[in-house]
Amino acid sequence: MRDTSYATELARAVIDFESGSEGRIERLLFKEDSQEGIRFSWWREKRMIPRPLDLTEEELLALFRNALQEGVFSEDFLLKLRAMLYSR
Repeated sequence: MRDTSYATELARAVIDFESGSEGRIERLLFKEDSQEGIRFSWWREKRMIPRPLDLTEEELLALFRNALQEGVFSEDFLLKLRAMLYSR
């Protein structure tokens, strides 16, 4: 896991694109305030690209599936997400 001057990566989910780049959802611990958060990011050649992560809905579902398997989301988040989905 990565550790930078501002955050420590706690968990990561990845989707690989045909271009060789990848999309990620990362659970981070922000050092400034010791809070956890989520980052969506786009990577190419092991470097984060400072551009939006553009995904099809199918790619987003695949990335979320991997995030669930990798423990990226907290149980509290998942409970709230389920509640939102079922209240539609």
